[in-house]
Amino acid sequence: MNTPVCVFGGNGFLGRQIVANLLERGAKVRTLSLPGPLRDPHLNLDARTGDLADTDAVRVAAEGARVVFLAAGPVGVGGNAALAMGTHQGALTRVLNALPGDARLVLTSSIVAVGGGGGEVRTEDSPFPNAGLRVAYVQAKRAAEEAALAVAEQRNVVVVNPGYLFGPDDPGPSAMGELCLRFWRGNVAVPPPGGINAVDVRDVAEGHLLAAERGVAGRRYILGGENVSFVELFAALARVGGLRRAFLPSFRPAIPAFALWAVAACAELGHRITGKDPRPSFEFVRLFRRCWFVTSARAETELGYRARPLRETLADTFAWHAARARVAPRGLNRLWLRAKPSALRGAEQERLVREAQPVLDVGEPGGRQL
Repeated sequence: MNTPVCVFGGNGFLGRQIVANLLERGAKVRTLSLPGPLRDPHLNLDARTGDLADTDAVRVAAEGARVVFLAAGPVGVGGNAALAMGTHQGALTRVLNALPGDARLVLTSSIVAVGGGGGEVRTEDSPFPNAGLRVAYVQAKRAAEEAALAVAEQRNVVVVNPGYLFGPDDPGPSAMGELCLRFWRGNVAVPPPGGINAVDVRDVAEGHLLAAERGVAGRRYILGGENVSFVELFAALARVGGLRRAFLPSFRPAIPAFALWAVAACAELGHRITGKDPRPSFEFVRLFRRCWFVTSARAETELGYRARPLRETLADTFAWHAARARVAPRGLNRLWLRAKPSALRGAEQERLVREAQPVLDVGEPGGRQL
């Protein structure tokens, strides 16, 4: 109550949720963000527009804060997004220089800084296997995290590693929000071969506050949800959207890696000609031919962190986007993905609502919900 807090990136998908949680608890919140969707005015919110490249703006925003959340920075792979990844470490340096002496910094990293591979479940202490991976986002997140941990105990820094974020209130949309929309519109025909840890943005925001309150300086905390292959994720997205395959009964198998490389080569050629971001890019293939599976056991034990079932998150995500944008295939996309008959679709939605009601879930070590 009345604690002065600064949130860098308060207009982002995650930052919006962090700010909402802080205001709900009575904190006095100052944000510094790039221009974005306007928030409802609040007596305890001082929302400022600015760039983390502006040293003076960073200093003024952090002044007097007891807790600082650094949840800003570009997200994306390949094309024009890859060129912006060098800003992560520069932003961290400016925030550390502006950090008040008695303040705690909570740095938002990512599970990509923990590592991905063939399906093994990783923890905060697992060796990093991707030092040579040519994905700018992975290397930028890892470098910024290492720089923060190098001074963590002296500067009171806690690092959190969220999984891939899904959820409502996503006006951007975010990277995963865009993937959901593209799938529901029929623009993504087959799943990539890898997998991710998918988690609700609302739970990750709560995990940030828990890390600020209970985290140990110099430690990392994975804030994850469920480990799923893209085949499983696409099937779940189809269920919440009331969609079905037009011909094949399921989304198996995933597209082979060699075929994905061929598609990416065509997209990269188009990028060179038109300047538009390639879909998919070579970086996308390098990233999502791996499985980014993690466990949140440390955060659950030390922070009291919990994540809701993924089915509930995806149902809420679909409902939010469906109220604001088109979430159905049209044109040629209906040749492979179609809406179920209205009666079946209604019954499916009712079942999902029932299943999304709070239940006692038991999580196994890999992070899946039983």
